[in-house]
Amino acid sequence: MRITPIFLIIFTFTFTSCKDNKKATATTPEEAHTPVVYVSNYPLYYFADRIGGDVIHLHFPASNMTEPANWKPKTDTIAAMQQADFVFINGATYEKWLMNVSLPEDLIVNTGASFEDKLLGNGEIFTHTHGDEEAHSHTETAYTTWLNLQYANAQAEAIKIALSEKFPALASQFNTNFKSLSIDLLQLDQEFKSVGEQMHDAVLFSHPVYQYFMGAYGIHGQSLHWEPTDTLDHDKLQDLEHLIEKQAVKTLIWEASPQAESIKTLQEMGITSVVIAPLSGTPDTGNFLSIMRANVNTLKHIPLPQ
Repeated sequence: MRITPIFLIIFTFTFTSCKDNKKATATTPEEAHTPVVYVSNYPLYYFADRIGGDVIHLHFPASNMTEPANWKPKTDTIAAMQQADFVFINGATYEKWLMNVSLPEDLIVNTGASFEDKLLGNGEIFTHTHGDEEAHSHTETAYTTWLNLQYANAQAEAIKIALSEKFPALASQFNTNFKSLSIDLLQLDQEFKSVGEQMHDAVLFSHPVYQYFMGAYGIHGQSLHWEPTDTLDHDKLQDLEHLIEKQAVKTLIWEASPQAESIKTLQEMGITSVVIAPLSGTPDTGNFLSIMRANVNTLKHIPLPQ
């Protein structure tokens, strides 16, 4: 059969138009999919938000808790996490809920893996057994790793690397955003170091959650086991008096604002109460960066022993 020229023209036009249309609409899997990310505490939420911005779907299920380390996920949350691209965890035994939750290994990214050999104990001991073995003890791990801003930067970098490797089409944006965040974190790190050099052993801590902060910035002092909501009863005050006999203390650092009566009682003993927020949970106002800057400014105004 002979094909007429006009048929050839129509055929060629139709074929070419279809091919060009496919070119215009074709996308790679990572371009078509918005990364779904879960995080276990507020610092990781802040880092992931700064790095991922609007191109990721970011979830922080424990955002309404003061201490997300005590969070226990519900069944529907676990099911949603199983479908995510990443679950970024803090590590350092922060996520105790992981012992009772089944998640694919390639889903979980331990953001503290790069400094696991430098983790610190929190002074607490727990005893347990394995099967028929005799009971044995372990020192619990301190988990507020982000209070060392060098470690916080490493955790942010782990988020950037994981996202960039899985979604290379977005890697340039992730890298640019991380660089901006890293500048902020490392600048704060230098400010804390500068302040810490002046402090020596001039403080007490209300609770043993500042291990990495103390180690990174040389702000050493004894730790009590007081909560901001505690009333300073006879036993607590007796413990405090015993400590200040050995150490010229002018400042007690709290996790959150203590009761007004506690502030007054301590003032009468010559001790100023200040707050250095650990930031495990979502702050009422501000963000990770602004509150860390406030922490630095608080330290700058701590009275030192004469």
